[in-house]
Amino acid sequence: MRAWLAQLSIPFREPFATSAGVVAARDLLLLRVEGDDGFVGYGEAAPFAPYDGISTEAVAQALRDGSEASAPARSALEMALLDLDGRRTGRPIGEPGAEAIAVNRTLPAGPPEEVARHAEDGVRAGFSCFKVKVGLPDDRARVAAVREAIGPWPAVRLDANGAWRADQAVAALEELSAYDVQLVEQPCRTLEEMALVRHSVGVPVAADESVHAPDDVRAASALEACDVVNVKLAPSGGFRAARETLRAAAAHGLGAYLSSTLDGPWGIAAALQLAASERVSLACGLATLELFDASIAHALPSPADGLQQVPQGPGLGIDVDDRVLAEVLVDEEELAVASWPRRDAPSPSG
Repeated sequence: MRAWLAQLSIPFREPFATSAGVVAARDLLLLRVEGDDGFVGYGEAAPFAPYDGISTEAVAQALRDGSEASAPARSALEMALLDLDGRRTGRPIGEPGAEAIAVNRTLPAGPPEEVARHAEDGVRAGFSCFKVKVGLPDDRARVAAVREAIGPWPAVRLDANGAWRADQAVAALEELSAYDVQLVEQPCRTLEEMALVRHSVGVPVAADESVHAPDDVRAASALEACDVVNVKLAPSGGFRAARETLRAAAAHGLGAYLSSTLDGPWGIAAALQLAASERVSLACGLATLELFDASIAHALPSPADGLQQVPQGPGLGIDVDDRVLAEVLVDEEELAVASWPRRDAPSPSG
């Protein structure tokens, strides 16, 4: 087997703002593995320092070394091997499931009138669920503008990315709940703080940054810290690990959905197949390719009427043209796979 690692930088249509800061481009790593039989598989590493504190260089080094230390690196390698095996066998990486998944439109933080305009566009495109970034001084004006723009029916989710202390979260949610909020993601940094918030407000709480593995789900359940968990492939460590977290949530009576860490099309394709195979019914945060200003944003079909088509395989079910990849390619290197521990293609079933 041979392998190559590409560094990608995908510009956003508009700078992406959250309570953690503003980024102008999404840096990703793409692992390409080629078997001795000529079949090729792709895996995406999507670390995001404002979210998980992990740099792309740390993940690149883990992939060079074959190290298991980095969750995004494990995710990329597993994804590439699953894609490779799926292409060989003509099967998708996930079990057959729904043909389309309900998705929300993500609205970055920004001036209320600008965010409202994006929300109006989303209503015209058929979205029935919107996620609004909060944790900034103008939260009320922005959430009010979104609710006015979309009307009374579509669901509004809030995402604070852990920006608030418990007392701040309670005060903010008491104010923002006037706009018919479906749930709030990660209002505080810790599960203990989130438990205080959940028992003080009527808005359901979703755990995101603080829940990546089944043990995290069990801890959240024991503390009664959340009603829902938001699962992401890269921070979880891959397809199988994310699937186990989804199943742990169901076993503990918690709702669950999948989101991207502003992933590229390979990560989105894997998450869509996982959502389909696990029969996820809550709207997923997997419509984020539309935030990019590059041809790669069209590697998967755009959502229609709030539904994202699930790639049916083989493997991940997507093929990105070399010219499209060249638009966002920063650098590429061949990896010395002889230094990797021996790995066979992992089975996604079970």
